[in-house]
Amino acid sequence: MGLRQLHSSSDRNITLRDVLSPLVKANLVPAAEAERWLKLWARSSEHPLSLLADATISDKQALGKKVTFDELATIVAKSLGIEYMRVDPTKVNLEVVGTLIPHAYAERLGICAVEMDDEKVVIVTSEPLVRGWVDEIAAQTRRKIELRLGSPRQIKHLLNEIFVVQKAFKAVAREQGKVGADRLRLLRQGKTGELDQLLEKSRGRNLSAQDNQVAKIVDWLLNFAILERASDIHIEPKKGLGQVRFRIDGDLRTVYRLDHDALLMIISRFKILGDMKLDEKRKPQDGGIKRTMDNGKTVEMRLSTMPTSHGEKLVVRIFDKNVAGQDLSFIGFLPEDLATWEEMIHSSQGLILVTGPTGSGKTTTLYTTLNKVATPDVNVCTAEDPVEMEVDSFNQVQVNPQIGLTFAECIRSFLRQDPDIIMVGEIRDLETGEMAIQSSLTGHLVFSTLHTNGALATIQRLVDLGLQTFLINSSLLGILAQRLVRRLCPHCKEEVPTDKHKWETLLDGEILDMPATVHEAKGCEECKHTGYLGRMCVYELVKFDDKIKKQIHAKVEVAELREKTRGMFASIRSNGARKVIQGDTTLDEVLKISY
Repeated sequence: MGLRQLHSSSDRNITLRDVLSPLVKANLVPAAEAERWLKLWARSSEHPLSLLADATISDKQALGKKVTFDELATIVAKSLGIEYMRVDPTKVNLEVVGTLIPHAYAERLGICAVEMDDEKVVIVTSEPLVRGWVDEIAAQTRRKIELRLGSPRQIKHLLNEIFVVQKAFKAVAREQGKVGADRLRLLRQGKTGELDQLLEKSRGRNLSAQDNQVAKIVDWLLNFAILERASDIHIEPKKGLGQVRFRIDGDLRTVYRLDHDALLMIISRFKILGDMKLDEKRKPQDGGIKRTMDNGKTVEMRLSTMPTSHGEKLVVRIFDKNVAGQDLSFIGFLPEDLATWEEMIHSSQGLILVTGPTGSGKTTTLYTTLNKVATPDVNVCTAEDPVEMEVDSFNQVQVNPQIGLTFAECIRSFLRQDPDIIMVGEIRDLETGEMAIQSSLTGHLVFSTLHTNGALATIQRLVDLGLQTFLINSSLLGILAQRLVRRLCPHCKEEVPTDKHKWETLLDGEILDMPATVHEAKGCEECKHTGYLGRMCVYELVKFDDKIKKQIHAKVEVAELREKTRGMFASIRSNGARKVIQGDTTLDEVLKISY
């Protein structure tokens, strides 16, 4: 597309006064302050909206809260006769919008096409008063053009993302097309020897995946996932186009679709980075990557491949090392529970268990806790499958059952290594359970995990494994059972009357006064219209004291334990109800994880 008429005679760039005047009218910025900013920023080369993004404007309606850029930009956009739009990158179709407007023109104009259907193209712009190009793009695309005001910084980021990645995908497609054309030519000519060489060469090229364009795509995927707060990347072959999905706040979202050959090259690139066997596609494989991202964060990734009916699937689990720091506040302990946990983790010996399903935050809790107690004067040894995050203050061992290095064998080795604290990745069998308990009884503090539905179910699981009740009573200090629920977006959550039926269902006979109102999810640009922003922990902490020990016997069952221990600790239901009362999450979210 050649865009000749970039500006009309009536076009002009927006000024800082265009931005500040509607904010003064809305009583968000005092007139005197606006004049001061005009003088202060008079010679700045920054876009007026970027300057606004850096400004701190207090919300007069909520003490201590800053007015968000989205709120400010919405007011500015209205004064300019246009709507404001924060673009959700996961919903931008890179294949479509990357072909509408040439990169050079889009960058020069500060515009980015983000949506297109049969009737219209939605384009975000940081210069809504420059419209000389609109008619020409409308004629070229044969669609109506709808303009939205956008952040100049986000537009710049999107342009780099869309065009750099599209260029990389096109280069990969060209390479695949060239190989395909050469195959067809040699086949027609009957040159089977040369055809075999070409097939071997192309196969090696796909497997090595060292192509610079594939590396760019992989880097984009990783940085995009970090930016979107994804915990997992799913790269999945399908019958038609393959797909890439991110798990964000517990939910999977499709972010890209690509052809089968490109998908295989991306998976191969990941396998190289994860030190995995490239030619093994019949069996599942595991690998790991440690990487410093564009934002400076160091992240560790666990890779897992699996053969499916349409080819090899890859899942990349992302661990942010900064999360597992020294602070336990992410668990949201009540003051009395925090004191109990601190007392347990600073004990000289005993067994502490953290339980919950896969993806419930057990690893983060364990690493954060171990970081807290791993002082220079103690020896911390961990047996993991796999080692999910490398920590300098731990002595970490990767178990390998194929050579006999099981969890139980690791514990035996640890006991000859003069340990103070031992962490066992999971108690899966009787032998590991016995070794963990024996270690805790011989002067060591032992941490481990189980996949159970709750603290009381953990006791039954230990008994079912064959562990003697007197050993459990002698060694167990406490059990922390946890779940993750989505956290309400603070920018848009709304207050509603409490649903009595849901409240009573949640508490299930437990006593906790029902509040008159609770909060529900609404949805805004900040949370991508999901109503939620991030996740939080809901837990139950059981200190294994004499009262609970009296209830343990060889034929113990969860229902019996629950009845006999009622009121001895705050259940996961009541803890979740308290988070609802505080306005952190919703009744529906807590009901999902209640058992």
